Amino acid sequence: MLTFTELVSLSHLLHDQRVLSVYLDGTSENPASRRAWRVQLENSLKDLRRWLEGSSHDERAAFEHCVELLDGELARFQGAVGSPGWAAFITANDVRGAEGLPAPTPTLAVWSTGICMTPYMRVLKQTRTVVVLVADARKVRVYRYAAGVLQPAQTLHAHAVTEAPSHMGDAPRLGFHAGTRGTTGRDAAQHALQAGRDRMIAEVTRRSVELAGDDGWILAGGVPEVSAQIAGALERIAPHRVLLLDSLDIHATDAQVTTAAQQGASQLRDQMDLRHVLEIIGDAENEGTVARRPAETRRALEHGRVRALYFTSRYAEDHLAEAEEAVRAAISQGALVEEVSRAVARRLDEFGGMGARLRYALPQSEVVESPVTTDGNQEMEAGDS
Repeated sequence: MLTFTELVSLSHLLHDQRVLSVYLDGTSENPASRRAWRVQLENSLKDLRRWLEGSSHDERAAFEHCVELLDGELARFQGAVGSPGWAAFITANDVRGAEGLPAPTPTLAVWSTGICMTPYMRVLKQTRTVVVLVADARKVRVYRYAAGVLQPAQTLHAHAVTEAPSHMGDAPRLGFHAGTRGTTGRDAAQHALQAGRDRMIAEVTRRSVELAGDDGWILAGGVPEVSAQIAGALERIAPHRVLLLDSLDIHATDAQVTTAAQQGASQLRDQMDLRHVLEIIGDAENEGTVARRPAETRRALEHGRVRALYFTSRYAEDHLAEAEEAVRAAISQGALVEEVSRAVARRLDEFGGMGARLRYALPQSEVVESPVTTDGNQEMEAGDS
């Protein structure tokens, strides 16, 4: 799959070309409906053909050639797509980025000038690194999960330095006074083990933050006492990016670690999105630093004020052309773009399905309560962007 940087680069490269953007939903688990995406795709292509009836011969020919190239890519699918999602960007000259995706996308075809990026936004969440730690008192298994692939990074050990204890009944050694109250051998061993564990936790903390980067998630499981210590140390360095997994056992298999990575990252992402969406819809003290509804958000984008753009899948499905225009504008001004889901999406849908956090306050004259819009059209699915 493409990274965010690669997607933006492709968008810039094809910004003035007619492109057939195709997305497929490959999540059906019912054998009887694994070919349902073909019917949905054919319906989307038929809609495009109807829309192009009034276009020039050259444009209709270019579209049909793109469809032929698409058919060549789809010929390898016997039934199911074979991955949660799939995307391809096709020009009259060649096919760009036709590949399976680690997250589902809606099945649709878009004919536009430049690529259609909006459905890809939900997929980009999968590129964020997830570090998973499975710890006990003596070692920590460190995993890195990204784009649907789990990689064991390394195992870090607690190395304790201990010496054989001196017993009061032994012959005195040079420099040892028999009447001194010293630490027992058992206490010394425990202190050494704790010191070794502390060094391990410090090293795991450092390594985890290094692997996660500036925006990755970190999950800690295994022996509760040790994993809680690690999570506490990490939370101080990477606040809001750490999750303690009580259910992840020390003997977890790679498959179980993968599931934990997916579910834990989803939980942390929802928590982050909820904080930001609540900031948008509930920040009465800083009215000018948020845009609550689509109309306000579009005005903020026009003035280059958006720091982070949020939209829901419902908004994208109902107003794809407007969503694509907003995504392109946000990316052009260096803003974060997030498609929110589940409970977070329901909260944002109450305000029209799109909002933004701003770089600086809007002038008071521009801060208005806009009604939820129900306008918009599906022109991106059947025409130009």
